[in-house]
Amino acid sequence: MPDNRLRSRDRKLALIGPIVIAAAVGAIITFAVFARDRETPPAPPPVQAPPAALAPLPPPPLSRTELIAAANEAAGAYADRSSEKAQVKDALIGRRFSLKIPFGCDGAQVSPSGAQAFAEYDATKKTLRLVARPAAWKTLPLVQGLADVDQIESVEGFWIPRPWSASDACPPRRDDTIPVTPTAPTAPTLGLARLFMTGGPRALQRGERPYEFVQKIADGDVAALSRSFNLVLQGRLVGFDRSTALRCWSESTAHRPICLYAVEFDRIAFEDGADSKVLAEWRE
Repeated sequence: MPDNRLRSRDRKLALIGPIVIAAAVGAIITFAVFARDRETPPAPPPVQAPPAALAPLPPPPLSRTELIAAANEAAGAYADRSSEKAQVKDALIGRRFSLKIPFGCDGAQVSPSGAQAFAEYDATKKTLRLVARPAAWKTLPLVQGLADVDQIESVEGFWIPRPWSASDACPPRRDDTIPVTPTAPTAPTLGLARLFMTGGPRALQRGERPYEFVQKIADGDVAALSRSFNLVLQGRLVGFDRSTALRCWSESTAHRPICLYAVEFDRIAFEDGADSKVLAEWRE
């Protein structure tokens, strides 16, 4: 009779061999993978692109102080015939400017003088009228001396009053003793001029059309008639012939040079002098 128990034992032994071999192979593969992972250095972090350079901010608009300082330097260069000093003003072309010209500092006038900006009260209509009238400068010797004067149709602009002061507020009242023979007020010597060339658009030319704003005034409103105002001028220096921001001229060495900036106006406005509230504006 055959011994079946012996055969069963042989089958078990036959199965153990492949299992042991498979386990050994698996261990070898696992060790090889682990060893490879240890030998392989970690991937470097992704290289980040440097941040894009921010565009430089434009310089702030030129102030009254800066405009006066550059004009004084240009006037000195003109008087001294110094070409080295004159180069400074050329760098201003393209710069923006913003300044306020106070007016109505003595209150509203019933019969205003020929000032370029004034506040006028009409007692009959009970109205307060603000007026800013650009000057016509085509006949100024400074303009007539330009190389391209034949191509200039008109020149309009505003004087910067009291160019010896950096303040853009009404001058303080003074109780100085008036001399027996008063001296005439100093003539204006610094202005912002807009040139209109022949054949160009005429829409921006003011001619006989001043900037005006009319406001109703209640009876007895004394405060409304005693306040001051600001003429706001904002724009860009374009220069004469696109090569020099301003030009100066004087009739003799005994006269202070007159200097004009060549500009383009972007915004002209009337403001209340007390709180800078905008009363009217023109954008161009």
